[in-house]
Amino acid sequence: MSYRFIRASGLALVLALGLGACEEGNLTAPLAEEDLSANLALSFEQEASVADRQAQPDRAQALRDGAQAFRFGVRPSDIEVKIKNEKFIYKAIVVGRVRSARSGERVLVRSLLAWLPAAGGRPAALLKVTSRSDQGIFANPNASDRVADMPGVARGLWKDIVNQQAWVATAGSADMELEGTGAACPTPLPVELSLSCVLATWAIRINGNFEPVRTDGGEHLEIHTNEDGVRGVVITPTD
Repeated sequence: MSYRFIRASGLALVLALGLGACEEGNLTAPLAEEDLSANLALSFEQEASVADRQAQPDRAQALRDGAQAFRFGVRPSDIEVKIKNEKFIYKAIVVGRVRSARSGERVLVRSLLAWLPAAGGRPAALLKVTSRSDQGIFANPNASDRVADMPGVARGLWKDIVNQQAWVATAGSADMELEGTGAACPTPLPVELSLSCVLATWAIRINGNFEPVRTDGGEHLEIHTNEDGVRGVVITPTD
């Protein structure tokens, strides 16, 4: 199945959902930001469960971190995503999570989560890029977890959620640099989570070649983003 068909059918569904929402506009008020965040958190957790079933724990964890960020009160930014020279406006956040490396050293794992919103704010398509350093080169998707955990290595995935097809980054680069941190996240964190959360701004630039996960269909996609300041969070264990 070609990307052109996927794009057409996926966007058709997005437009249909959007028109349906407009037709109901006289009867139903737009969703509040809290409801949009709840919808996004649920969608990301559902995608994390899919990643678990596919034995992709790193991807699942990044999606769950994103779900937590929405519940902690982060608000997304708008970014331009170019796919095969076609421009789309995605919503995006970057979640930085302090984790312990295999060596015992603490590292800041950063994950860009960018999505094309459909009805209720739920994603129709999702771009996920994860790296443990400011600059990363996309690793071979078949590389071992030890290689993927190294600084300077990035992993990327673009998924058409509507049609349940995915592309994985095989070449290119990901720059995700923490520009600064600010106030505590708006929603107080439960004490039992043993986490702190602060708002952050990230400079991101993605240039990647993405290949279909399944070998039986789909063309290669060149996916790029401009260097934008993207809102997000830094989450740190407190224990």
